[in-house]
Amino acid sequence: NNEMFQDYSGIEREISRLNFKSGETDIAGLGYQNEWLMYQIGRGRESWTANDDIDLLLSNNSFSYDKIDLAFDLNNYRFYYFHGFLENIDNVNRYITGRAVEYTNHENLLFGISEVVIYSGINRPLDIAYLNPVSSHLEIELNDKQNRIGTDSGNAIWQISLDTHFKNFRFSTNFIIDELILDKVQSDNGKDNGLGFGGKVSWLPFKFQNLLFFSSLTRIGTHTYRHEDGYNNFVLRGSPIGYIYGNDSQNFSLGFLYFNQNN
Repeated sequence: NNEMFQDYSGIEREISRLNFKSGETDIAGLGYQNEWLMYQIGRGRESWTANDDIDLLLSNNSFSYDKIDLAFDLNNYRFYYFHGFLENIDNVNRYITGRAVEYTNHENLLFGISEVVIYSGINRPLDIAYLNPVSSHLEIELNDKQNRIGTDSGNAIWQISLDTHFKNFRFSTNFIIDELILDKVQSDNGKDNGLGFGGKVSWLPFKFQNLLFFSSLTRIGTHTYRHEDGYNNFVLRGSPIGYIYGNDSQNFSLGFLYFNQNN
């Protein structure tokens, strides 16, 4: 049943084999990892978030895609990069790439800045410019370094993340910028900011170590995740790559988790 799993993107076939009608590789990879380096090539998904339920930029709820991953750990810093192929629609190839830097004090603080880009084009090959893990989307586009000249062949979203805890409280937040309108001329022409915010507070009472209370708030702007070229929208097979409910949405959650340590 290709509708049994939320993040399953297998396409049902007209001809079945032994009652099997659809299938796909969800997670697979071959890689190497030591104390300071991680490299992997395979298929899967990314989740870049300060906490669960507020994953705005990249989410574990998205469909899988082929990609390579590279990460370096240096003292209190981690540098992360990935590059993947999403899909081909009407001979338009769609790619995704991301880079991030994180800082942690290895105690109670994690701070990160990241950029994720989707670029596309008719029969467009892999763009060598985006293989540079330290180049930003704006620097590549505005200097015509990409293999499709112009400023509409890709779309980038930037994220700032913070995760910290004090005593028995944990505070987590993600803030994304798809487009930031600073010019009055753009505002007068009807353009609007493409922003998103997600915040979560968790509380673990000292007397009840198996009971966790939490509250979260997520708000995504109307124009976030969207682009003038629809092939550069943050979707895969018509479903969001980031926040599960997409743009133009807001969600408030309040609840608790109970852990039975016996069974």
